[in-house]
Amino acid sequence: MWLEVAVIVLAVLQAIAIVLLWQQGLRLKRALAGKETEAGGVPALMMVNALNKIDHRLSLLETRAPQADAPVKRSLEVPAVQMTSLRTTHHHASSSNYELAQHLAREGGDLEQLMERCGLSRNEAELVLRLYAKRA
Repeated sequence: MWLEVAVIVLAVLQAIAIVLLWQQGLRLKRALAGKETEAGGVPALMMVNALNKIDHRLSLLETRAPQADAPVKRSLEVPAVQMTSLRTTHHHASSSNYELAQHLAREGGDLEQLMERCGLSRNEAELVLRLYAKRA
């Protein structure tokens, strides 16, 4: 009789232990799901590595970029004279590209030629051709 009571008590204790372990597993799953949504499901080490790579590439671009073409400095202090010279240089270069594109269109240049020689996008080249090409 004592043996039967002991078996029943052990079975009840095992059932309680199983229920407690199952509940703890559910709590852990919820906690892990909450942490994944906070970081977008990306481990912190991967995010740090990606940010380090981006920072390294930015510093490489800053060292390679010519001073006159693209002011890539992180500070906002750029002399006004330098900014006006950059604007006029950029305006002059882009206007000469459009003048060349107009000339090529008048002389019978095709779409690909305008795109390659003048640095125009396909839509810009089509527009120049429609506006300035000789009509037959």
